[in-house]
Amino acid sequence: MFVAFATTGEEKINAHFGMATDFAVYDIGSESCEFSKMLHLPEQAQEDDKVEIRAQLLKECIVVYCTHIGGPAAARLVQSGIQPLKAPEGTPIAQELQRLQTMLKETPPPWLRKRLMEEMNHKEESCQCPFTRD
Repeated sequence: MFVAFATTGEEKINAHFGMATDFAVYDIGSESCEFSKMLHLPEQAQEDDKVEIRAQLLKECIVVYCTHIGGPAAARLVQSGIQPLKAPEGTPIAQELQRLQTMLKETPPPWLRKRLMEEMNHKEESCQCPFTRD
């Protein structure tokens, strides 16, 4: 699953969701974790609908961490299938990745279990080959 962190390029969570221009994205599982990419918000997009632009940028992510997010923005992200999580300013990304991995191994909260099941079902559907008869 993909997880994003609002950051200013450091290895810490240090940006407000609505002000973030960069998101570090990691591919994480219960046994593995690796940096995937850095997403950069295009400059002209900073003037548009901040939440919608960021939701589109993060559409493949299940979770996004940030230091702050407003209630309406959080609700719109959840409607887009992205769970926003707040972390104290300066929290190391590695620390949150480790906590998330532990949560995956033990007992994920209901919202995360649901998203993981949806992701698994989607992958199974896309991997199935249609059966054809001659």
